[in-house]
Amino acid sequence: MESQAELSMEELRRRIEAAGITIAENRLAMVRNLLSDALVHVRALDSRTIKPVEPAVRFAPGSGARDE
Repeated sequence: MESQAELSMEELRRRIEAAGITIAENRLAMVRNLLSDALVHVRALDSRTIKPVEPAVRFAPGSGARDE
């Protein structure tokens, strides 16, 4: 049985298709291992513990009155 951290070949193929790229069949196992290794840290991250950051203020020149 595969560990949760590893991608299944089906999931890998779906990601490749979504990215619109072509990868040779003989390279799929290598790509699967590399992508699984890269995603370990992302999957381990608990986004609920990250402090939310306010969105940046946007300035539009010439829009609205200024206090002077």
